Amino acid sequence: MSDTLRVGEQLGAGDRLENGNSRLTLQGDGNLVLEQDGRPLWASGTSGRGADRAVLQPDGNFVLYAGGDAVWASETNGADADRLTLQPDRNVVLYGAGGNALWSTGTEAAEAKAESRSYTVQAGDTLSDIAGRLLGDPNRYPEIAAANGLADPDHLDIGQTLTIP
Repeated sequence: MSDTLRVGEQLGAGDRLENGNSRLTLQGDGNLVLEQDGRPLWASGTSGRGADRAVLQPDGNFVLYAGGDAVWASETNGADADRLTLQPDRNVVLYGAGGNALWSTGTEAAEAKAESRSYTVQAGDTLSDIAGRLLGDPNRYPEIAAANGLADPDHLDIGQTLTIP
């Protein structure tokens, strides 16, 4: 499963975006639901309204349709939308072509911002691998290096405990 829907793409009933343990699913009852570990975090409120597809339209609007009728929309028509992404922080964001956020579910994990966590280095680990797994982007390895005062980000010791920002 992908974590991104591009302009012109759609989710049908039962389809979903996934990132880690978070899922954005167009349920069979027509409700678009964001869940983490099976717990609902956000919903479109369209249960029972017959939505059978969620479309990221070329006009920039993300719309749920029941047949030919729109039953919910992000109200971003006229924006230069590029993609709808389920991020590692569990927030769903509609981005413009310039990388600016046009709309979001507002469900980013507050605890992920406020608290750090630790990780114990295993054989074969690199900072970019760890950043990819725990921060959702291997290019964020400098954040881990800075949080741990690592002078050489290419040198990790097996068993070393790292703080993950």
